[in-house]
Amino acid sequence: MAQINHYTADARALFSQMDDAGLTGQALVQQGAIHAVSFLLKSGCSEATATDMLASLREQAQFIRDEAARRGLHELFPADQTEFL
Repeated sequence: MAQINHYTADARALFSQMDDAGLTGQALVQQGAIHAVSFLLKSGCSEATATDMLASLREQAQFIRDEAARRGLHELFPADQTEFL
């Protein structure tokens, strides 16, 4: 199962050893997180805004899981990795 890691100062070394697919995946994750946090800062980080964003992201994540299953692809995240439900 894939895991979301909190990288330390050793991130450069870690990323330099990743294959291209891994590095691309990390870039996508980082940009998604940057976009989400910057949106919250711009829009005002209320619980309602964050809850709406989380619900939308979880719905889209399920669409991706459904399509991956339809294609017979390996399940990367069988469940959402949430800290707040």
